[in-house]
Amino acid sequence: MELIQQYDEALIKLDNAAIERSKVVDSAVLGKYSIWRKENENENSDTTVRLIRDQMIMVRVYSVIAKSKNKLDLYQKLLMRLKESPACTGRG
Repeated sequence: MELIQQYDEALIKLDNAAIERSKVVDSAVLGKYSIWRKENENENSDTTVRLIRDQMIMVRVYSVIAKSKNKLDLYQKLLMRLKESPACTGRG
């Protein structure tokens, strides 16, 4: 029973950490939707790569949470989207 409680507490901590991290990722690059705009040029070329990497990490975190909450449809969709991403397929 104690192990189950510890597991549940760990899941809650993961949920909270994922939510806090998603707030940071969501606001990282606002208003830069067109690759043709001059304002879209990054001073640091790693910024976009880091943002994509962080978003992929969040997809993995959310998929683990979805699986642990027995949301198997969401789990499968997240994994499918992750596999379809240009970074994973070499198209990007």
